[in-house]
Amino acid sequence: GDGLTWTIALIGGVGGTVTVLCYGYWIREEGRSGFGAMRDCRIDLGVGYTMTALFGIAMVIIGSHVDAGGKGANLIVALANVLEAEGGATLKWIFLVGAWGAVFSSLLGVWQAVPYIFADVWRLLFASKETRGRPIDTRSKPYRIYLIALAVIPTLWLGADFKVVQKTYAVIGACFIPLCAVGLLLL
Repeated sequence: GDGLTWTIALIGGVGGTVTVLCYGYWIREEGRSGFGAMRDCRIDLGVGYTMTALFGIAMVIIGSHVDAGGKGANLIVALANVLEAEGGATLKWIFLVGAWGAVFSSLLGVWQAVPYIFADVWRLLFASKETRGRPIDTRSKPYRIYLIALAVIPTLWLGADFKVVQKTYAVIGACFIPLCAVGLLLL
């Protein structure tokens, strides 16, 4: 029912989306290569997945025990106020900083990472064989075009019910990793 789709949406919303593929681009951007960078990557990924798991578990616990009304930012403030009443100001601020971090990192991840994928696909499909092996340039035309599209296309959804759009995006995002795994197994 509705609970199942929201559970899948939660999985998609906390790290099961396409931005996971972009880690390789970020590694290249940082200049990490070879076995010497493996330790840094393992620490980086370990911390990232630990924080994602803690965030997901905390949201399930908070959602099942706290009753607060509101939408969007008002819901976050209402939840923070309930948490403050239950556990004090420290708990409120931990929640608010964590919520801000989750929203900011999600936005940053999409805005920085997904244009890499678009530019890479563009390069693989339309570039000459000599330029296919080069790293993606963030000043390239395909990268910049996707950034503009990323800013403009979502405005077409401004009149839609935000809850439906958010849930649809998150459910589709949650399907990405299993479909990627199936594709890799078939390959």
